[in-house]
Amino acid sequence: MVVNKFFAKMKMSKYLAIPLALAFLYSPTFAQRKKKSDDEERPKAVLRVQSMDKVQRVDSGCFVYALPRTVLRLTVTVERRIFSAGPYAAYAEKYLGITGIQKANSTRYHLNSATLASYIEADEHHFYMVRPAGNTKFNFLKMSKDGLMLLPENFGRGTNVVAGSVGFGDTDWQPFTIMAIDAMFRDVKPKSSPKKVADNSAGAEEEVDEVAVAEPPVHISQQAKTQEERASEVAQFIFNLRKRKYELVTGDVDIAFSSNDGLKVALREINKMESEHLALFVGKMVKQEATYTYDVAPVPSQTSYAVFKFSADLGVQPPDGQGRTITLELRPEDKYATANVSPAAEDSSAFRVRLPDMAQARLLDEKEELQRGRFWIYQNGKIVSVRAEYLSNE
Repeated sequence: MVVNKFFAKMKMSKYLAIPLALAFLYSPTFAQRKKKSDDEERPKAVLRVQSMDKVQRVDSGCFVYALPRTVLRLTVTVERRIFSAGPYAAYAEKYLGITGIQKANSTRYHLNSATLASYIEADEHHFYMVRPAGNTKFNFLKMSKDGLMLLPENFGRGTNVVAGSVGFGDTDWQPFTIMAIDAMFRDVKPKSSPKKVADNSAGAEEEVDEVAVAEPPVHISQQAKTQEERASEVAQFIFNLRKRKYELVTGDVDIAFSSNDGLKVALREINKMESEHLALFVGKMVKQEATYTYDVAPVPSQTSYAVFKFSADLGVQPPDGQGRTITLELRPEDKYATANVSPAAEDSSAFRVRLPDMAQARLLDEKEELQRGRFWIYQNGKIVSVRAEYLSNE
């Protein structure tokens, strides 16, 4: 009887084993542990990221960031040379022995220098709003510092770049000067002859003597000399200055200077006079400089940009103007061509960040290379998604 009762109890426990096991598995404690394990595999979102194209308003506690894009800045320096021919240019060879003198006025432009630089600005096509959840702590400043995003205070900030163009301004022109004033005119005395009258005091039949009568005062006038006469006298003045300078340098002159400074001042003034009078033959040149800046924001599908045109006769011109084309060429290195970089996914709990690509840049004047450089180009890179919880301070 005792053995039968024992096996009967064992038989009954067999049928109770399955319900008891199910009850244990679905108990609150076990279910809580199971749920916690799922959360560890799929972290809870700590914020929400939305494109500004889909946002109706920005609530309190939210902030806006933008993806960066690279802007290449071209700075060129142009020189303008204004030449005024001397009034005596035609006589430079005859009186001074100088050949090859330019005899017509002209204005020419020269491209002196060109530099390339880059700076970062907010990409107008990639603005996002971030809505943090709860007491989320996140180091947004670090992401901004690392170049992954731009915060509002940095949307339009360049890096050591000065914007704007500086034109040529007014012409600092110095007129031609002639210090030898007497070389411009000559004294002219009117032509006249003494009048003679007959002296009839001795009678009509006697021989008549002619007597000179005093003339009234003659007014001497000045008449402008011809161009060649003035050129000849100015040339002679230049030679006299050179002779005087030679005498001062060799000491062959009865002038004593108290110090070398006095001699230096005298020679400087003589050189100045000689230069001013020599300009009457060889002409004068005025040089001015202007700086132009151009900003180019590259796009991934384009590798060549016609920035402006340059003409020696007209200077800087728009891209559709006259002259040689100044072109900016980019050759992307495409560093992500062989890398398995996944594009940005539609995940509202992930940041959109941009990885830049490197590019070789060349500035060309037709086929002549003016400048080259190597720059990070953000818009040539990749946009990827990064879950916020992996970048959180916690």
